[in-house]
Amino acid sequence: MNIHHENRLAEIFQSGMMFQRDKEIVLWGEAAPGTTVHAAFRREGCAENASPSLRGNSIADPGGRFLIRLPRQKAGEGYQLSVTFDSGNTGSVMLENICFGDLWLAGGQSNMEFFLKYDRDWKATRKLPRNPRIRMYNVPQRAFEGHTTHNKTGYGYWFDDSNDQALECFSAPAYSFARNLQPQIDVPVGIIGCNWGGSTASAWVPEEALRTPPLDLYLKEYEDAIPDITPEKLARDSLAAWAFEDSAQHGSDFEPLLYGRDRDWQLRYMETHAGDPVIPMGPYHFNRPGGLYHTMLSTLIPLSIKGVLWYQGESDAGDRAFMYDKLLTALIKCWRAQWHDDLPFLIVQLAPFGMWLDCDNQDYAVVREKQAFVAENVPDVYMAGIMDLGSYYDIHPKEKMEVGRRLALLARGHVYGEKNLLCDAPRAVSAILLENGQILIRFRHGDGLTIGYQPSDWNIRIGGQNFPPEQITAEGEHLILTLPDTAPEVKYPCHVSLGWADYANIHIKNRAGLSALPFQLVIEQNHQEVCNEKTSL
Repeated sequence: MNIHHENRLAEIFQSGMMFQRDKEIVLWGEAAPGTTVHAAFRREGCAENASPSLRGNSIADPGGRFLIRLPRQKAGEGYQLSVTFDSGNTGSVMLENICFGDLWLAGGQSNMEFFLKYDRDWKATRKLPRNPRIRMYNVPQRAFEGHTTHNKTGYGYWFDDSNDQALECFSAPAYSFARNLQPQIDVPVGIIGCNWGGSTASAWVPEEALRTPPLDLYLKEYEDAIPDITPEKLARDSLAAWAFEDSAQHGSDFEPLLYGRDRDWQLRYMETHAGDPVIPMGPYHFNRPGGLYHTMLSTLIPLSIKGVLWYQGESDAGDRAFMYDKLLTALIKCWRAQWHDDLPFLIVQLAPFGMWLDCDNQDYAVVREKQAFVAENVPDVYMAGIMDLGSYYDIHPKEKMEVGRRLALLARGHVYGEKNLLCDAPRAVSAILLENGQILIRFRHGDGLTIGYQPSDWNIRIGGQNFPPEQITAEGEHLILTLPDTAPEVKYPCHVSLGWADYANIHIKNRAGLSALPFQLVIEQNHQEVCNEKTSL
């Protein structure tokens, strides 16, 4: 049987796009088997032929797939890409306004997807001078093969800072990252948004990455959750639910929640929409294991990229929180293997949150602990803390421009090697009881610690009782805690923690404006050298 193959590049390849500088250029697509496909880059407005180094070709395999590899190219703008197909239905593609720069992938769930128009600072952001050296692309949200797309505006095409309609529906933290980074590195910066609200990290890896315990729990839960009905009925029910989910009316009803609504409004919304169709778990559900890996992420591989921004974890809290470090590590390992590149990962620790619709914060503290563990133990993973940006009745913090600024600092310091840049959040490393009964907390990256006017959630546990500090003093890279008069004499073991709860706030920052990370530490006994250090402060 003859299968017709349309000559075409993969969807990501369009005019206005960006390729990663200084890494191999990879092009792929479909053509009739045996077709020779030619690709050539040239500067726009140049009459001469393309440089031989920017030419290449490939022959479509029996399945109709082709892949062309070209050598790396330095940063630059104003290129054209021509692709021609030598076959019975000869055709060509010409892409304009191509540039080479640093291309980052922004992945995760709704807090990464979170549109600029919902951000607290959107009105001010849209008035900023435009930066045409920032390019953006949203991968179409497709839950299953044949799904048209869940989200239409601003998805599936490249645009720059001048496209108001597309820009307002782009990731706020990712845009802020690009906005803060581009002037510092002076090359074009691109962001590919590949995210979906409510997604678990298990949806973003192939099923093979989940075969080993305890991650196989995701596969077992999936099998147990599939309704015991015929495949035909499951398909009908799923498609009917998706028709509702993708409808303009549902989007209009739900959107106010993303701008932020109080708890009473949320409760009324849940009551009004209690009978809405629900997409059954199964092959049409976006959150099935491996689902979004196949329908979204794999469409980008092997396009060269600079690194990954990752903001996710809410959907893996609760009963699965204990293994989030293994899940995130598996995702990082898998993505690096798929790209054949040790990509840096910049991750965002979960913000404080209490309740939103029917979501709660069960074991958020555990997820944060696991995120910190991955950042400490997996090479080239760096974490931004945002324990000062949460809201009890809103799972979506509204200060996403600040999140992007902190991610950009991490990139500048750890990926681009900017010298003497304070880019990491303060991280407590020890707690020591001094001779005068005060507690000394040492920090890494604590240069210029300041204590905010809003209180932070401290807990000192002595002899089975909990006490807040009576007074907190910042001295250099240390904090000094004074115990209340009601506290008993310290007997070991005793502990001190900051922000170590499912909902907690931390308003202690270093001179870069980076909020301290949550911690819990055993209070150690005093040593003379510590006292000497304290005296010298």
